[in-house]
Amino acid sequence: MSNTAVTTEMIHDRLYHMAKSVIAVLEKHSIPYSLAYGTLLGAVRHQGFIPWDDDFDLWLFNDTYDEAIEFLRTELPDDMFLEDEKSEPNYFHGWAHVKDLRSKVTYDRFPQDSKYKHHGLQIDLFRCTLLKESDIWKFFDAENRKYIERRRRAGLFSDEEYNSRLERLRQDEEEHSSFAGDPDKNVYAFVDERKYLDETGVFPLVRYKFMDSEFLGFNDADRFLTAFYGDYMKLPPLEERVRLQHHSTVEFL
Repeated sequence: MSNTAVTTEMIHDRLYHMAKSVIAVLEKHSIPYSLAYGTLLGAVRHQGFIPWDDDFDLWLFNDTYDEAIEFLRTELPDDMFLEDEKSEPNYFHGWAHVKDLRSKVTYDRFPQDSKYKHHGLQIDLFRCTLLKESDIWKFFDAENRKYIERRRRAGLFSDEEYNSRLERLRQDEEEHSSFAGDPDKNVYAFVDERKYLDETGVFPLVRYKFMDSEFLGFNDADRFLTAFYGDYMKLPPLEERVRLQHHSTVEFL
């Protein structure tokens, strides 16, 4: 193991290497994707990583998601690993990860993630699902129920927490039962954040500068980033920047 102190720049270099490899596979097979969340924000605001960010997020679209995962499973370089329910017996996330096999991280903010076998830097491959607006909350509540059950099966909930989550879910389902969205309006759902965006804000995808590359992202990034982050061009206070990091420690192997 290396004793060299790992800097944020070193983390960014490794994640950038990973991202280029993942995106090369997707583009080889004409699989659509988009930069997601803080990675999209970084592309818009910094033309690269948010300076204190320590992960990389992509969206894959539901109609080609499974195909994309199988291409990545077999075509990633040897220093990366496709992590999902097929490769990880205790998998509970609703989306796959690409893990770096040349690093090791710890997770104070997300201790449940330490239950997986591979603890390297990761790229999240979030699933972006096209639905009618009228179906959106039934979909979110159903996905939330699946997540609760997966974590229960993985032994990551006590009986008390499990029952508490189910009760909150029951309350959510009751609250959303009267939601009357437009049955003719297509929206893209982001399950992990329980938000959605009109499909006109997504396609056609456009290219955004990211370091010395250009990666695809939503057609109307402003609409998405405003909905998720508010005044997204304003930097957060210094004391909040460390709190936003995913990993507690990073070691290169």
